[in-house]
Amino acid sequence: MSEYRFTDGNLLVLYAVHKGRTQDGSLPDYIQERVNLALETYNTIAKSRPDSHKTMVMIVGEPGPSEKIKGALVKGGVKPDIIAIDTDSKNVAHTLDRIYEMVSKKPNPPFIYFIASVWLHETFNATVISSMKNIRVQFYGALDHRPVHEVEAEKALDAPKKGKEYYKRKITNKAVDTVLNIIFPD
Repeated sequence: MSEYRFTDGNLLVLYAVHKGRTQDGSLPDYIQERVNLALETYNTIAKSRPDSHKTMVMIVGEPGPSEKIKGALVKGGVKPDIIAIDTDSKNVAHTLDRIYEMVSKKPNPPFIYFIASVWLHETFNATVISSMKNIRVQFYGALDHRPVHEVEAEKALDAPKKGKEYYKRKITNKAVDTVLNIIFPD
């Protein structure tokens, strides 16, 4: 039997917690990249998934920017009544914990698409392995063209929460790599 349950519906999580501001009050470029990726993902789901009519979008961020993001999503074709805004979550771990609380009680939780900057992938993986058991989650990373020092400063605020499941998986992957290197030497 599969370790995952059958999914019913889709949840797009657009992670837009950010520190930077623009001069003119518009969305920063790296947040706009995430919005574009969310629209692309939403359109793909709408065209290809049989349960596309059960799709929800959740924006995670501060109230002001989240309303701008919602406006951009609506302008891109997302129905406003399926968009929710989470202004309470402050980092990836807290966001995923809240999502888990919402969907874990459902008999068939939705398939979750998590959209954030590519540099959040390590944090996402460490958190998902330890906290999202039996939930189908896919990470989509948007490009982030900021200077390295800005990304590193923001990345420090979102340090990965590594539980024992994360380390078990790392050890298992290392063991598999070692066996494969013995069987198929270069």
